[in-house]
Amino acid sequence: MGKFIEKYKSEDPNFKFELNQLLQKIKLEKNKETQDLFATINSLRKQLDESIYQKNFAVQEAISLKNDELNQLKESISELRSQLEKLKFEKREAVQHQVQSSANEIKELKLSCSALRKEMENLKFEKKKAVQEALRDSVIEIKELKDSTSALRNELEKLKFSKKEEVQKVIYSSSDEIKQLKNSTQSLRDELEKVIDDYEKKLKK
Repeated sequence: MGKFIEKYKSEDPNFKFELNQLLQKIKLEKNKETQDLFATINSLRKQLDESIYQKNFAVQEAISLKNDELNQLKESISELRSQLEKLKFEKREAVQHQVQSSANEIKELKLSCSALRKEMENLKFEKKKAVQEALRDSVIEIKELKDSTSALRNELEKLKFSKKEEVQKVIYSSSDEIKQLKNSTQSLRDELEKVIDDYEKKLKK
């Protein structure tokens, strides 16, 4: 192919000129195309760099926002953890206070029950003692009443006997006096029987 071109160039000067012009034109077009390509490449490189910059900026901004959000979340978690620990502490304190209060109340109730039990035992003892003393006093009183009744009965028998003798002595002296003595005797008898009856009633009680 190169040999034919050289042959035409040697044989026809116009061809050589036209060929040179065509080659110059092609070179110019090639250079322009190359420049356009370089310009396009530079433009694309600038766009790419701008895009990369904007992307990196967006990424950095997103990372910064994410870091801020993470820090806020960490602070919120820390605050919530602190509040939770505070609530746990307050709850534990409240439970311990309630347990202590219940323990104190139970202790006071036990002491009260113990005091009431002792008081009840003392009352039972005092009641038993009072009943025994009352029974002893009743036995003594009954014995005294029996002794008094026996003495009164003896005295009454003596009086009866004495009155009989007196009546026999004075029966001959005066019938009125005998009647008065009978009345007196009857009255004394009634009175003595009333006394005996009263003592017997007391003994029955």
